[in-house]
Amino acid sequence: MALTVAIQTFAQQQQEHRRSTETFVFPEFQEAKVLQTFGRSVRAKVNIFLKDSALYFVEDSVIKKAYTQSIIGVQFDSVKYLKVDSIMGEVLASRKYTHLVRVTTIDMDQLRAETTGGENLPYFHIEGVHTSAFYEIEGQIYDQKGYPLKDRFYFLIRGNVVPAIESKVKPYVRPEMQEAFKNLMGDRFWSWNDPKSLKMLLNYLPE
Repeated sequence: MALTVAIQTFAQQQQEHRRSTETFVFPEFQEAKVLQTFGRSVRAKVNIFLKDSALYFVEDSVIKKAYTQSIIGVQFDSVKYLKVDSIMGEVLASRKYTHLVRVTTIDMDQLRAETTGGENLPYFHIEGVHTSAFYEIEGQIYDQKGYPLKDRFYFLIRGNVVPAIESKVKPYVRPEMQEAFKNLMGDRFWSWNDPKSLKMLLNYLPE
């Protein structure tokens, strides 16, 4: 009975949706170090847009989408984001040069199921908006329970963006850890949707 309850509790946890009353990760744009290629960096007021996890910055009091070709990540005070293709993923754990990142976006499918016209809300199209107008719009909270969020997990391995999917990760498992990886995949309490589970895989992957 105890085992059954544990499995049911785990399943319920996996079905829970995180929510946010903001359309950006931070309520206001934050001064942060923008990490660039060749070891360079600049300071800028930036934020992560939850519609698509893209990086935005403020220039002359106007919000603009960042051109990320030469950007590799952003270091806020205690949180680091690394680029996943052209968007940003929060670093959850690292083992030397291998990282587990989480890309968080508003779950538009669930939002449409909960309300009509979700895609056309004005604060989902904010590039070029003056900050004063933006914060006025942001004050109009969608709902007390907030926007539904969805997470996608990736491993950054030797410069490669690897989705947290068994078939994608398996080729990167170190030879001496392949048997242990196979056993881990058979663990009913381990999940590809659980950050704590995914952190364990850093020990199976190249550094």
